[in-house]
Amino acid sequence: MESPDLPGRFMMAEGGGTGITTMPVLQSLAQARNKWGDHAASTIWDASIVKIILGGASASKDLQELSTLIGDRDERTDSVTIGDHGKRSLQRSTRRVAVMPPERIRTLLFGTGLVLLRSAPPIVAHLRRWTSR
Repeated sequence: MESPDLPGRFMMAEGGGTGITTMPVLQSLAQARNKWGDHAASTIWDASIVKIILGGASASKDLQELSTLIGDRDERTDSVTIGDHGKRSLQRSTRRVAVMPPERIRTLLFGTGLVLLRSAPPIVAHLRRWTSR
């Protein structure tokens, strides 16, 4: 009989320290929350060293959290104002924007995955079908 607590407490937390590789495959975090509850689903997510996110997710809260996890970057914008007598002035400003906004994550192309490694910048990877290997 399967324990609803087993994946979060044993397999993910203890397995990595003993050389056991556990690879949960979920269509969404909501699926994990429904199966094991919020706490265990968070434990599984946090204990996963590598996360591969595919497009098509529709839970806006999860997409926003992924976007926040990926981080922001500086975006510079220039604006030119033409004043009286044709005098031009240039104003340069910098603002913070999401590296991958939620809608970009949601619309990842089929065959593309967003790979999050524990201590590396995010990677957009082109995935091969298992039949092509």
